[in-house]
Amino acid sequence: MKKILFLIFIFISTLNANELLNKIENLMGKEQFNLHNNLIHILFRTQEKFYITDNRLNYKLILETLKENGLLHLKFKKPKQINIEFTTNNDPIKSLKILNDTLRDMGYSYYFTKSNVFDKETNIMRWTIVFNTEYALDPLILTQELKLRSCNILDIQKVTNTLWRYNIDVNHANITDAIKIDHNEKIIMEKPLKPYFIKVTDATSLQVISRKLNHWFPYIAFYDNHLNVLKVIKKDRVYKGYKTKVPRETKYIKITDLYTLINIKRGLSIIVR
Repeated sequence: MKKILFLIFIFISTLNANELLNKIENLMGKEQFNLHNNLIHILFRTQEKFYITDNRLNYKLILETLKENGLLHLKFKKPKQINIEFTTNNDPIKSLKILNDTLRDMGYSYYFTKSNVFDKETNIMRWTIVFNTEYALDPLILTQELKLRSCNILDIQKVTNTLWRYNIDVNHANITDAIKIDHNEKIIMEKPLKPYFIKVTDATSLQVISRKLNHWFPYIAFYDNHLNVLKVIKKDRVYKGYKTKVPRETKYIKITDLYTLINIKRGLSIIVR
């Protein structure tokens, strides 16, 4: 019996080692992997530490190890068109916002959507973007940025130098740029660079006060936790302030101007009750 258990342990360990090394070879490329084979086996000799719960690869630690040792090459000899395919397992609208916010924070603004497919039966979204660059999208920075939003990388696949696929768990995702406002709290918002986005809990009313010399044409949108739209308010005249009931199940609220942020360049004050 002990011999059987020992053989099973060896078999599982071998499978794990093969999975880890196969993934490293995929991320590096076969030529670079073979060139640095000895170093790789030294760096990753303690294979169990490169796994996390439920026997998944720890991509953050793998990528950190490769990058710290100069084994993750992302620069091209000349600019190329890169395709990135993101697959998420829940909340397509929320996922899309999180991915867009993540790319923006990484410095990527100029990309376009090649395809966006959502399967209602499986709740899976596949979003493919294309952009021109001298560097491939850094998978370590992407992993770190997604972690800040409580999203986890389930798998990374480098299909070619110009096509990468990311499978992302968004079940516990957070929108980090949403400002949390508690009950009876008054928040004074400064000049906006983008629409105000706030997070509330069990709110029943919202009051927005426009600052002096603003010309605010109210635009207020209410969303549930999945970023489904619950209600939108649009006003085609200038308001000094606006008060409204908050729909049930509201988790996020976007507040902006119907026409241009210049109209509220002196900021707004927001009270949630």
